[in-house]
Amino acid sequence: MLFKKDEIKHLWPFYLYSLIFGLCFMIMPFMIIYLRDIGFTFFQISILMFSYGLCTLIFEIPTGALADSFSRKYSVLIGFIITGVAAMFIPLFETFYTSIFGWSLAAIGITFTSGAEEAWIIDNLNHLKRKDLHHEYFIKGASISALGMIISPILGSIITKTYPIKILWYFFGLGFFLSAIILGFFAPEHYKPKKENMFHALKKSLINAKEGFNFVRNHNTVFLLIFGYVISYLMFMGKEGWTPLLVTLGLQEHSLGYLYAISAFFMMIIPFLSRYFTKFKVKYVVSVTILIQMIFGFMILFVTSKNYVFGLLIFTILNVLPHFNTPLLKTYFHKFVPKKTRATVSSIENMAFQFVGSVFALVAGYLMDLYGPQKVIGWTSLLGVFSIMIYLKIKDEK
Repeated sequence: MLFKKDEIKHLWPFYLYSLIFGLCFMIMPFMIIYLRDIGFTFFQISILMFSYGLCTLIFEIPTGALADSFSRKYSVLIGFIITGVAAMFIPLFETFYTSIFGWSLAAIGITFTSGAEEAWIIDNLNHLKRKDLHHEYFIKGASISALGMIISPILGSIITKTYPIKILWYFFGLGFFLSAIILGFFAPEHYKPKKENMFHALKKSLINAKEGFNFVRNHNTVFLLIFGYVISYLMFMGKEGWTPLLVTLGLQEHSLGYLYAISAFFMMIIPFLSRYFTKFKVKYVVSVTILIQMIFGFMILFVTSKNYVFGLLIFTILNVLPHFNTPLLKTYFHKFVPKKTRATVSSIENMAFQFVGSVFALVAGYLMDLYGPQKVIGWTSLLGVFSIMIYLKIKDEK
């Protein structure tokens, strides 16, 4: 059976949200092209990414801790509303400084959801004594979202043939508002922290944040999982250059949506394959997957306009493979994280990834303006070796 007993009963609002969120992701294939079209350099684009990462650093832990001490559900809903507003603000004022504001606001909204969303679902399942659905959720949530992402890029391609790319931002924002409505009305929250006033909640949030940091620092496996995940960004630091590169090599701009749809189709399928690798040690499976990504990433250096179809293949492989690792890593990660600080620890992971990614995006943006995206993407892919070295240090497999 595709779904286990009562799985739909317990998880349908989250699965529906995943589908709608994916359907409204039309802007993704065209985002960098849009920013380039309105005159931004790669370095300016990387500054937007940095502003996003900086706001993540500042707000991730307080918002995650608030979710632990107040409510995971309302934290997620607030985050969706803020991010939806930000997405609709970005295309209204197409200047560099207003874009920085829009991206920063979006980052603040996302910090309310990251960590809290996973913690909300995991604690609901634990309350219902359905830990067997943990891995199922991470598999199917990703696959259902990918199903939406198969359709949305195609819609984006159709729309951009007639209308400017900027209109896709409004669909993106709408997705967050619809998600807030669905989860707000239909998804329960079984995690009930003790009710307290805002001052005590903030004080407890700081305590939770400290406990979360101490837990990560002292738990070797969790620390290495987060460290390896963060360092894995180095091999993708030139990812903002992919769509301009493919267009330069010969792909028509509106066809980017179809390419993303193909990638999303395989992204929907590949998480299910991770089921067959749960009997192996996670660190070995993830390390082999990263090695494969390194090899294909390096191969982009040899792609030209005459054989650009190989560039499309490489792009698809590099987009799909991380979705094979995610269910394995997330399930393994949450085995070690205590309920009380689950949202905080998840937020620490997301904060570190976003901030490190944004810092190296500045470097990548500068290098892409100098040498072009093809060289940066190819050579930085080899940096995945550092992530492999970290994952292989994990000893606690219990």
